[in-house]
Amino acid sequence: MKSKRFSLVFLALSAAFLLVGSLSAQKKPAAPDKLLGSWALEVNAGDALYYLSLDLKLTEGKLGGVLSEQNGIFTNVPLTEIEWDGTTLKFMANTPTPPDGAVLPIKTELKLVDGKLAGTITIVEMGMTAPVAGTKK
Repeated sequence: MKSKRFSLVFLALSAAFLLVGSLSAQKKPAAPDKLLGSWALEVNAGDALYYLSLDLKLTEGKLGGVLSEQNGIFTNVPLTEIEWDGTTLKFMANTPTPPDGAVLPIKTELKLVDGKLAGTITIVEMGMTAPVAGTKK
């Protein structure tokens, strides 16, 4: 009887491990064509609006891109820690600040809904968060 119970428990645990392993081995969703390309982002910082350009592309099957500020304060800053789950795009960008060029990390989280991006941008070191809206160029 103990042998039969052990076998059932062993089979159940084996099935659970196989299921967990297959779920974790699944690939991340591919970036859809509607996400790739150039985006105009509007950041509403309360008393001011800031305009950014986000360029997303696939390189060797991996999502990448750059972030630029409309007035040239920073241009073509590479995105890091990029995550795409099929709905939400998250990334970091280490933007230089004038006049000294010190690095200011920003964290961005955007959802793709009806062909538009919406979410937040956070200046990590300052703890400031602002809403962002994006349209494809």
